Amino acid sequence: MKHNSEIHGHKEIHGHNTRRKQDLHIQQCNTALYQKNLINMGIKLYNKLPIQIKQLETFESFKKEVKTFLVHNAVYTIEEFCAL
Repeated sequence: MKHNSEIHGHKEIHGHNTRRKQDLHIQQCNTALYQKNLINMGIKLYNKLPIQIKQLETFESFKKEVKTFLVHNAVYTIEEFCAL
């Protein structure tokens, strides 16, 4: 993955055992363009997924559960997804 070094989990940033430890860390951005780039938007969307989906062990099971989640929670825009 090209930008793998830019993606870090909260548990890698600090050692605190928080309820958001499964989330990915969003980098600080100074411009609106950078805030809306593919990596940051992907991280924001991933962080909105339920914890039981983020804890899945394999990529195949992750894909299946994300698809099921999106079918049961039909959304048509990113804003709708973020409001879930």
